[in-house]
Amino acid sequence: MKKVIFTIEGRRFEIELENSFADYVEENLKEQGIAQDRNNEASKFIKAYLHILKENYEAGKHIKIILNKMDT
Repeated sequence: MKKVIFTIEGRRFEIELENSFADYVEENLKEQGIAQDRNNEASKFIKAYLHILKENYEAGKHIKIILNKMDT
């Protein structure tokens, strides 16, 4: 397990995640401009969350297309 630490609007969060997922989360936070060593605005986290939701939505669409092709 690995801790991912970040601060939102002055409130510090420490979350323990499985190692490889923690690495993925840290990289994604970095890509979205969210610093782990200083305070971040809540709007950055909302944008990051929406970005991941969009990725998940697109992946789901692709999975459905692939599954439909396999059924035919």
